[in-house]
Parts: sequence; C-alpha cells; structure tokens
Amino acid sequence: MKPWLLLVAALSICALAQPSLASGAKAAKESKEGKKAEGAKAPKKQRPITSLESWVMVDPFSVTVVQEDRIRGKILVSFGMDVPDAELRAKAELVMPRLQDAWLSQLNLYGATTVRPGKPANITEVSNILQTVADRVLGKPGSKVLIASVIINMQ
Repeated sequence: MKPWLLLVAALSICALAQPSLASGAKAAKESKEGKKAEGAKAPKKQRPITSLESWVMVDPFSVTVVQEDRIRGKILVSFGMDVPDAELRAKAELVMPRLQDAWLSQLNLYGATTVRPGKPANITEVSNILQTVADRVLGKPGSKVLIASVIINMQ
C-alpha cells in the first residue's frame, strides 16, 4: 500500500474523531466553570471616596505627552464630579464614555501644546479644561469637577 494513502486515511479519521473529542473537552470545561460559578463570590464593591450621593466617580487618566513626534512624558490626572442635580447626575453616568473621550482628547491637546519640561502642572488650567468639557457634553452647567491630583512626569 502506498504511504501517502495511509497518511490521508489517518488524517481523515482524526478529522472525523476531533468533533467528538472537542465536545467532550467542552463539556468538561463547562462543568468546571459551573462549579466555579457556584462557589464564586461576588466581586467586592469599590469603597466610595465620599459619602456624598451626588458624587460621580471618574477613573484616573494617564496621557502620554507627545511633542515633536517623540514621547516626552506622561500626565496623570485624578478627579471626580459633584453633581447635585439627580437628573443631570443620571445623564452624567449614562454618557460617561463620551465624557471620558472628550476629557482624554482635551488632555492630549493640553499635553502636546502646553506642558513643558521643568514646568509644574497648572492645576487651574487643567481644572478649567475638564469643567468646560463636562458642561459641553452634559449640555448645561450644574456639575463641579473636583481635582484630586495632577502629576506631570517629563523625560
């Protein structure tokens, strides 16, 4: 018998047998995941920074400073928003991805045009940028951006 014919026959058998092996492996994996899900605990909720009901958490931003087509450093900004109006707070939480995108765009522009080596962070300017963006995206004033820290690391 020709060797290539034996090879084709062996590959055909393997191809036909593979779905049954895969389904057995899949069933074993599902049963393991089921056991993990039963014994798994709910993830811990992150402790709020404040007891204010009007506080809206914002994840910290890390922006790369690119100047003259080179990476020059990094800006780290931590902040949150106080939104006393319940309707506006609900809108802020709903459009948070849009807010984050707009904040990121403006912080990138700030890093590329304003930040210079050896100069400290201008907290007032960063705060004004973030507040203006929040008011524009939310459609009206009523939120208050409160900065925890602005750190600039330049190379």
